[in-house]
Amino acid sequence: MSIFVSFVVIVVALQLITTGGSRFPTFISPVNIFNILQQVAVPGIIAVSMTMVMISGGIDLSVGMLASLVSIVVALGISQWGLGVGPAILLGVISAVILETMMGFIISRTRIEPFIITLGGMISFQGIALLLCNSREVVMKGELSFLTANLLGGVKDPVTGLDLRMPPYVLLFFAIALIGGLTLKFTKFGRRIYAVGTNQRAAFLSGIDVKNMRLAVYVIQGLLVGIGATLLLARINTGIITLGQNLEIDTIAMVVIGGTALSGGRGNIVGTLIGVLFLGSIANAMNMLRLPSEVQFLAKGLVVVIAVSAGDISSRISEFRALKRDQADAQAAAAERMKGGSAQGGAQSDIQNSSA
Repeated sequence: MSIFVSFVVIVVALQLITTGGSRFPTFISPVNIFNILQQVAVPGIIAVSMTMVMISGGIDLSVGMLASLVSIVVALGISQWGLGVGPAILLGVISAVILETMMGFIISRTRIEPFIITLGGMISFQGIALLLCNSREVVMKGELSFLTANLLGGVKDPVTGLDLRMPPYVLLFFAIALIGGLTLKFTKFGRRIYAVGTNQRAAFLSGIDVKNMRLAVYVIQGLLVGIGATLLLARINTGIITLGQNLEIDTIAMVVIGGTALSGGRGNIVGTLIGVLFLGSIANAMNMLRLPSEVQFLAKGLVVVIAVSAGDISSRISEFRALKRDQADAQAAAAERMKGGSAQGGAQSDIQNSSA
């Protein structure tokens, strides 16, 4: 959180310096904040389920290509297959759930690393998507425009005078994040996800169905990828293989920046939200500063490395302090026992002397 706040302060300071302090920093203007929320909403939705997957000890590299596949399925269903909007969306979401369930079943029933299975899934989904669309984009006619409607019609930014935009999917993002956070923190299902990620054998011995728990998080992943892909399609109005490109990198980076451990067992949705807003703010700020895309990729990579390193250092410091406290408590307890033993020995000696 402190890194995020520091970043915002630096960007605001740069804008004040470059404008001579004559203008309000556009980075923190209401219209730009709303723009950031629009940009991060869909990756943020997928990051919620990615958090659950990674807490359970897994990972998913396939979400980007799966999102592209879902967008093509929905676009084809509406524009060429004559399914209608509702059935086409349902078909796309169900397709994502089924494909993620298949991967989750293999991961949960074998000892193969999730990295390998989901990497294979990513390649396979790309092939399926290209076959469905014949390596062409599928153009729509705005049938999903209701998903991008502005809920703040006519509301102006008091700073810039521009129209403020709040599409429904931004609210959906926060609703899904709230549900995910409450699930992880207050439900038996959430506690079991942490237990599986911390130690699968111990979780099994305590009566948790480890296999089905690992499968369940991938099912949730499929559901949210299906929803997110539909929202991405609504934004660009074209089903295309590049729609989900690098989405897996962004979501994993958001989750890791938020403090979720790659080894599993540690993380939360609040941290992921901070990671989502942080990474989105970085991209937005670099665009505003007109930095080239090469620099943006470099900056994102450095941020991930620094965030993970800082998290590891913080964890080590916490473990060291906890060890020191345990040692101090053990020494104090030993000293107390020795003191008590000495007092008891002195009392017995006095009794013997009086008897003599």
